[in-house]
Amino acid sequence: MAAKQGNLYVKLNYATNLRDKDWFGKSDPFVEMWVDKSYKQRTKGTKGLNPIFNQTFVFYVRPGQNKLYVRAVDRDTFSNDKIGDTTISLTNVMNTGHEGPRDYDLPKWFGLRSNGKLNMEMQFIADNS
Repeated sequence: MAAKQGNLYVKLNYATNLRDKDWFGKSDPFVEMWVDKSYKQRTKGTKGLNPIFNQTFVFYVRPGQNKLYVRAVDRDTFSNDKIGDTTISLTNVMNTGHEGPRDYDLPKWFGLRSNGKLNMEMQFIADNS
């Protein structure tokens, strides 16, 4: 089977139970995602540990790119704190055209605990050329 390429649409609906990284004040989480490190996309800032994002991102996926990297981060004045990250295989969405909505865990301690969950859905539209 030939490698697929096309547009990947990722809708980040919301996050739940994000780990609080702030000692003082409120969490200001954002999420960044990429299939290629040279082109990261980021959500608008939100507040709280259960934010609603409702934002859609588009990535052009080339042959050999079969993973979506996702990282949740708490924005701080002097430096940002990583809340958690996950890597999502694109095999299913590239074969079926759609996946989700579903929760993706942000694992902690080798997957034994969680730093929260991200609810997302994806659609893949392959190039016909």
